[in-house]
Amino acid sequence: MRLKGFLIFTVLISFWAIQFPDELNAQDYGLKGGLVVSTINGQGNSSLKPGLQLGAYKKFGATEKLFVQMEALITQKGSWNWDSENINNINLYYFDFAIMFGVMISEKFTVNLGIQPSIFLGGSYKYSTGNQEHKESLKGRVSTMDYATLFGLEYDFDENYTIGGRFNYSFVPLQSYENNFAENAELPYSLVFQLYGKVKMEKVLNMIKSEE
Repeated sequence: MRLKGFLIFTVLISFWAIQFPDELNAQDYGLKGGLVVSTINGQGNSSLKPGLQLGAYKKFGATEKLFVQMEALITQKGSWNWDSENINNINLYYFDFAIMFGVMISEKFTVNLGIQPSIFLGGSYKYSTGNQEHKESLKGRVSTMDYATLFGLEYDFDENYTIGGRFNYSFVPLQSYENNFAENAELPYSLVFQLYGKVKMEKVLNMIKSEE
């Protein structure tokens, strides 16, 4: 599962490098990573799951006040109820491809608005009945594709480093009303909040060279 996601990510980044070599030298692109906090409708207000996110980004027209940004990401999502006596934990892995508009509202701050298609890579559902714990694979049991709207804010420390926060709300349910996750038959949508950092690839390569 993780290998499949890594291969998809590698192929996409390689495609960018082959198809747009001149643009890669001129545009803003690099690595992105951070913390994800997610939940799923019907799991309760305290069912927050921490996860990680890793990938790459690329800006088109990065020096303009209005630009386009794309991201290729591997993301952990889901929901945990944090109750060891009544386990109800959903663990999901996705390949995300974010497409958004960035609007510079000042020299340091940028607002991002866009959409994020996602491919489900795999996951598991862990729950307890009585004194027994069960763990089931969710492969083939949740929607293969997901689509989410996103809204975020980024702050540029300098020309190489950026931090940001972003909220994603899915509008494709994981399953139908008769789902495995919620006793009240509420449609299970994903809600995700990201805290992340970005670094330009040029800076990464310079750091690698300095260590050689």
